Amino acid sequence: MKISRAAAGVSFFGAMAIGVAMAGLFAADAVVAVAEPPPSQVTVTYKLAPVPAVENVHVEAEDLLGTWTGTWDHDDVPCTLEIKRVDGNRFYGTLKEGEAVVNFEGTFEGNLRRVFFRETKVMKLGIYGEWSLGTNSGGFSADGRTLTGTGVDKWGTYNFKLTKE
Repeated sequence: MKISRAAAGVSFFGAMAIGVAMAGLFAADAVVAVAEPPPSQVTVTYKLAPVPAVENVHVEAEDLLGTWTGTWDHDDVPCTLEIKRVDGNRFYGTLKEGEAVVNFEGTFEGNLRRVFFRETKVMKLGIYGEWSLGTNSGGFSADGRTLTGTGVDKWGTYNFKLTKE
């Protein structure tokens, strides 16, 4: 007990001595240099110019007609989606991935800017030993020229991204 009180006393007086010595270093007539932070610690503030909001372009079912190219499937394989016919809000076409050709049919929901379509028949397998007919849904970019979405087949969920030529 006496040793710990003695150690505490020495610690207290030692800390006080250091404090007094430091105060002497920073006397009123002492010159103090201010160090700049290293460049890695400098904070830079950027003021960005305002970006105008992009309004969604109105998309009609007939806008689907034509060739859409991009990526498809579980491995983002290059593909072409050809929409050959539109009848009201329904559309029909073929998906080409490599040498594979698959027919599909779908519906267009203009007020939501969305499409839903299902693959209906494998016309040609190409290099694939098997094709699982998928069910797909997607939405349009603000300019109406890109369609992105997801699909589901027996191997799980995949993504697609298509741009109209």
